[in-house]
Amino acid sequence: MDFLNQVKAHMESLSFTPSIIQIGLYIEDGDSVAIRPSPNTIDDRYMDEGKIYPFSFQVLVHHQRNAEAYSMIEKLLSEYDNLSNGAVTSSDGSFNLVSIQCTNTPNFVQKTSFGVLWTCQFEAELHIKGGN
Repeated sequence: MDFLNQVKAHMESLSFTPSIIQIGLYIEDGDSVAIRPSPNTIDDRYMDEGKIYPFSFQVLVHHQRNAEAYSMIEKLLSEYDNLSNGAVTSSDGSFNLVSIQCTNTPNFVQKTSFGVLWTCQFEAELHIKGGN
């Protein structure tokens, strides 16, 4: 399933984010945005039609300036809160995005040796087709 890569590609296309988004770890000595999957349980399975798969992920914004970091994470929250149908699609047909919501609004994490780190969390509901 290519959901995380497709969210990464979508974030990289936004005018207010860096052109390269990290998966997993943020860049400790520079401005960066990272996404990482978060644990979740699989809810519903359908015998012939696949399953509904909740995919949780965390967004981390690391920036030298606190106001810039907070502004960027608020813009990301707004982007995913108002995501248009078809904005994130599977390139290999492995999922259909049903919905996405913020489950944890922007939070200050810590001051780092470079700047500050902010985070928020999202949960996407994906329909995984049978046989994938």
